[in-house]
Amino acid sequence: MPEPVNPLAASDDAQSPLASDGAIAPDATATGTLSSDGTVILDPATGLPMDTTATTQANSMTDAFVGLPVIEQVDRAGVVGWVLAAMALIGLVLFFYKLVGFLRRGVFADGFVRDVERHLSDGDEAQAADLLARRRHPAARIGLSGLSLSVASADEREAASDLIAARARKEIDSLNGGLRIMSAIAVLSPLLGLLGTVMGMIEAFQKMEGAGSRIDPSVLSGGIWLALLTTAIGLVVAIPATAFHMWMQGVIGRAAAVMEDVCTMVVNRGELAHRTTLGASNVSELRHAAE
Repeated sequence: MPEPVNPLAASDDAQSPLASDGAIAPDATATGTLSSDGTVILDPATGLPMDTTATTQANSMTDAFVGLPVIEQVDRAGVVGWVLAAMALIGLVLFFYKLVGFLRRGVFADGFVRDVERHLSDGDEAQAADLLARRRHPAARIGLSGLSLSVASADEREAASDLIAARARKEIDSLNGGLRIMSAIAVLSPLLGLLGTVMGMIEAFQKMEGAGSRIDPSVLSGGIWLALLTTAIGLVVAIPATAFHMWMQGVIGRAAAVMEDVCTMVVNRGELAHRTTLGASNVSELRHAAE
């Protein structure tokens, strides 16, 4: 007598789904991705099932990035728009790089000049040197090196002034690094935007000429606003770049003025200690006397 068949103990082939032709259909969840007609998508190179989920997700992320409002407008502007976007990115990176450099070099911490003047007026060069050694400002390093130079005679003061001035120029040149790039971005951005506008207007009028008497106003207006888009992007890039450039120039100019004050005090520290006999009451008069 044959044993009864247990339906729960059926083989894997019996439990596999059948395709329309009676063959066993592959398990889509384990082997690959199903197409619109229910069949498994195969890799044409290997003949194996292919999973397109990751590719679809990557394409979705790319479409979402391109679909951002700013990226979409830049993409509409064409090659000029992407060039302007690259210039904006370079300018932004340069601004933060210079800002971090200013902070690391202590350019904004210039409140020590009055204390240095007070110590030198009292004839206490050791206290002035200790104060300068604890500061990171470029003027502090220059002043500290100047305190090691002899300024007893007029010739020694002149030689020390030339040496300190050379070191100050090196510091200022170092602070000015990168400003030409920011200036170039500020100047070239609106020009590139204008170039893109002119090219877009030429293309729009070429389309009008090709249309002949059947001119569609929407085609003309669409070409014009796309052409003006590059000018707008150029101005958006140029205005912050100009503001950043002017601000950095102001910071460097202030640092240069601090260097000049410290150098003047260090070179004329002997006269500063006896300013009542010299008749100079402040650093400005000392600078005038040194000149």
